[in-house]
Amino acid sequence: MNHRQLWKKIFGDNDAYIDFYFKERADHTVVYSKYEGHDLVSMIFFNYYTLVIRGEKVKCPYIEGVATAPEWRHRGFMKTLLYQGMMDARNEGAPFAFLSPANEEIYKPFGFHGVYYRKQMGIQGRRHKWYHAGSFSHLDSRLKERAVEFVNAQLYASELDVYIYRDVKYYDTLMKETKTLGGKVVVLRNETMIDGVAVVTHEEDRYEVQEMICAPEDADKVVESLCYYLGVTDDETVLFEDGYFLQNVTGEGIAVRMTEKPYIMARALGDDGDAGNLKWYINDIT
Repeated sequence: MNHRQLWKKIFGDNDAYIDFYFKERADHTVVYSKYEGHDLVSMIFFNYYTLVIRGEKVKCPYIEGVATAPEWRHRGFMKTLLYQGMMDARNEGAPFAFLSPANEEIYKPFGFHGVYYRKQMGIQGRRHKWYHAGSFSHLDSRLKERAVEFVNAQLYASELDVYIYRDVKYYDTLMKETKTLGGKVVVLRNETMIDGVAVVTHEEDRYEVQEMICAPEDADKVVESLCYYLGVTDDETVLFEDGYFLQNVTGEGIAVRMTEKPYIMARALGDDGDAGNLKWYINDIT
């Protein structure tokens, strides 16, 4: 069994997504593996992202692809690989490691704790074309740069301590990723003025907005413009997986639910850090 086969066996992702992952993520991913003979029995992927931590750009690992073949579990393989990866990341100067847990209880013994919780919003019957909407991939280079500048400016203005830095390459890669999930990155604008950037997926005949970044005062119009662009009916509910930038969206057709399980857990890799003392926004790991 190889890494791709173990990934498919444990996570069940579609082949298009697995093709994307092993082609596009490999250049900044460190893979830790445990073999028994010629068989891969356990693996962990340390996928390095550029985070902005209190204004400073820092490379930190996002831990994913944590998998052990069922017949080889409860032998300490995951623990060994996880500690090896975190030690290497610390030696490289990374202050934190973070992950999106399937089960938070698995990672608590390793010093991880919840740092970001999603506030989900179901929105129904809110459609109006206030802004033009279109795919990020269809923008010219100038508008792509403006979209990226807009997103980074909104993140900075939100007084966050930790978030993922965005550039054009980041969104080009995200476009490829969302395409495997039936979606795209959607940019909402008024001529050359950017008003919002959304990450949309479409599976099982349902749209889900994984992320929407906009100015809070424009949130109503941005949401209604996106729903109009997606072509949903008044009876359909669009799930916005996170409403961090949508605090001002209120009224009829809005249902809000705060998730109890952390979307992101993190831990400090050094002796003098504390992930829990920082205001995190990590919401775009699909």
